[in-house]
Amino acid sequence: LDGKTLRPLLEGRKVQPRSLFFHYPHFAWHKSNRPGAAVRSGDDKLILRFDDNSVELYDLAADIGERSNLAEKKPKLVRRLRGQLDAWLVETGARRPTPRK
Repeated sequence: LDGKTLRPLLEGRKVQPRSLFFHYPHFAWHKSNRPGAAVRSGDDKLILRFDDNSVELYDLAADIGERSNLAEKKPKLVRRLRGQLDAWLVETGARRPTPRK
């Protein structure tokens, strides 16, 4: 199980911020779920959709409902977060869906 110790937090010590990664390579029962992966860094969340390689970027502090995609307005942030996400996907050996033949 991936994770970090919570001991420093419980002892009142400062915890270093870190990015959180998500991987969901399968379709789900509801239409809005598409295979993809995501990274959250601070208030920013980048979602990568595997089916069309599109990205979505949200500022969760201002838009918790993820309604305003900022990807076109913040290309530098997209590149930074996409780099983190791509590196994590390679490092973990995360599988991606393969098209049917």
